[in-house]
Amino acid sequence: MIILAYDIVRLEEKLIVKEFRKRSIELKLLNITTYPLHFSNGFLRKASIALIRPVSMYRAFYTAVVLETNGVHTINNSETILICGDKILAYKKLLENKLPIPETVIAFTTDSALQAYNIIGFPVIDKPPIGSWGRLVSLIESSKEGILVAEHRENLPSTQLKVHVIQEYVPSSNMDIRCLVVGDQVLGCIKRIATSGDWRSNVARGGKVEALELNEELMEFSIKAAKAVNAEILSVDILVHPEKGYLINEVNGVPEFKGFMKATGINVPEKIVEYVISKIKR
Repeated sequence: MIILAYDIVRLEEKLIVKEFRKRSIELKLLNITTYPLHFSNGFLRKASIALIRPVSMYRAFYTAVVLETNGVHTINNSETILICGDKILAYKKLLENKLPIPETVIAFTTDSALQAYNIIGFPVIDKPPIGSWGRLVSLIESSKEGILVAEHRENLPSTQLKVHVIQEYVPSSNMDIRCLVVGDQVLGCIKRIATSGDWRSNVARGGKVEALELNEELMEFSIKAAKAVNAEILSVDILVHPEKGYLINEVNGVPEFKGFMKATGINVPEKIVEYVISKIKR
């Protein structure tokens, strides 16, 4: 039995379920918002593999932890989900594996954030270590703007949202690259282009997508990033610096892929299901 764990049913989950059902494979849909997860559950132990697909990083992480305790192989595993969900942890793994990232400074208070802005030099990016879809990511062009952003973050209730991940702004024509890895294969890459009036290229914020020809360097970057965080399925977001070249901005252990499919025509759910089946047969 295979488990698909989720909290919100997105297009991605619907398409994955459709691919499993084409093959008449026993699939259990596990809605973690309605089904309590027991650390010693005979039903869960019947599963051999679980695809972890909750939108919430911490729900995904804790779900993987409980399933692993029940002897289930999770894709991705709990450690990978945690690392990918925390930018500081992810940067550590990437740098340990000699993968370049934008110049980055971590700050914990308004005062230290203001110092960090000056260390890097304006314009800078300030974002918390957790979160997705470009939320709370700020482009700061002056000390005055920096004070407003830092003071706002200081008043947020979450301790992690008070932490500043401060980075150089990479002028890349308001676009970035997303590559998708399944197993040891890079399925392809796309360009994500920001809408007019927004510098963030997230598809969730209305960014446009275009297919991008996969080259050897992008392929190597993506595979090395997946190995660095021990991911079986991963999206890798890459910036193009005019002088430094490719820089890895973020990695996502529970990736969305509807924009990728729209741009490339690649059937990602089919690739995921084929990979899961190959794991069962081993």
